[in-house]
Amino acid sequence: MELIKISLIAVVGALLFIYLKSNSSDLAGLVVVATGVLILLLTVDYVIETVTFFKKIGQNTGIDSSFLKIIVKIVAVSYLADFSSSLCADLGSTNLGEKVSFAGRIIIFVLSFPIFINLFNVITSFIK
Repeated sequence: MELIKISLIAVVGALLFIYLKSNSSDLAGLVVVATGVLILLLTVDYVIETVTFFKKIGQNTGIDSSFLKIIVKIVAVSYLADFSSSLCADLGSTNLGEKVSFAGRIIIFVLSFPIFINLFNVITSFIK
C-alpha cells in the first residue's frame, strides 16, 4: 500500500512539474524537490526497520557490529547519492548530478577500508 501512495505522489508531482514548467514557472523545481522529500519521508519507517534488522542480526549471530554499521552506511550513501544525483538531473543540472554520484562512489570506497583491512589481516594470518 505504501508504494501506491508513493507512486501517486510521484505522478501528481510529475504532472505539477510539467504544468508549471510549461508555464515558465520557477516553482517547477520546488515541486520536484518537495515531491522527492515527501517520498523520502514516507520511506523513513522502512529505513528504521532495516537498521533494527541489522542490529538484531549482529546480536544474534555474533558478527562484529562495526561491519554491519559499515554495510548500512554504504547502502545509505549509495541510495542518497543516487537520489541526489537523479534530483539534480531532474532539475536540469546533469553535470552536478554526476559529481554527486562520483562523490558518493569515493565515500563508499573510503567507508569500505575497514573491511579491506580486516580481509587483508585474515589472509595474511592464513599465510603465516
